[in-house]
Amino acid sequence: MKLVRSRLVAGALGLAVAGTATGSVIARADESAPVAKASQQGGVSITPALVEKTAKRGNIGTITIKNTTKDTMRVTVNVRPWIQNRNTGSVVLNTKASLAPYVRASPQTFDLAPGERRVSFNMRRMTASGSLYAGFQVFAKQKKAKARNGIVPQWDLRGKMRLNPTRKNPNLRIGASDVAGRGNNRSLILAVRNTGNTLDPVGGTVSITGPTARNATIPQVGIVPGQVVYLKGGALRGMKAGNYTATWAVTIGGKRFNVKRTFKL
Repeated sequence: MKLVRSRLVAGALGLAVAGTATGSVIARADESAPVAKASQQGGVSITPALVEKTAKRGNIGTITIKNTTKDTMRVTVNVRPWIQNRNTGSVVLNTKASLAPYVRASPQTFDLAPGERRVSFNMRRMTASGSLYAGFQVFAKQKKAKARNGIVPQWDLRGKMRLNPTRKNPNLRIGASDVAGRGNNRSLILAVRNTGNTLDPVGGTVSITGPTARNATIPQVGIVPGQVVYLKGGALRGMKAGNYTATWAVTIGGKRFNVKRTFKL
């Protein structure tokens, strides 16, 4: 499905990863950890679904994995980075990458008989930024596969990990502005990369001058450090054709970035 005609948005769909496995999580980076539903968990569950602490070497949190089936499960726990959708700000785990050089589960792989077991996360070394925002994946399958109606049950559960910096350094890199959409559905966007070490919400205002004047409030969004998200500068419906200047005032963690960008309708 083609959403827009835009040089900025062309790459966004490549970053949008659908959560197809049972128990996968699609959420916003700045939301609280989602509560897994029984239909997703089946006979395996994790608590808590959010591990949050100030980043430091050593133990940074513990989760409990519970097996309520009658079978022994083979369980693997991995910490993985987020992929953030540039259009929506939603995040999913990049299941092809691992953050094991920085944070590792202990134990990482084990057999879980009916019952529960605690798993600790250990920060092996600090990141250059002093923070780490990621997710953890708990994958469980029967040690001795027993198909039910031709299906072998398995569970793929996700949680969030927020290791906040001791010293905050909120920072942004402001990119290009563009017009997304067509006709009456056109809107103004601004590419912004989080180059700091916090998950503070990014927001602000935009003032548009030209043949038609308009002001808008930028909806707040949490941008994972290192990721790019398109800030929404409001709808352009009803605006006359011509050359425009957009004055953006973008804020994060008490810092303000003022930039001007031109566009044409």
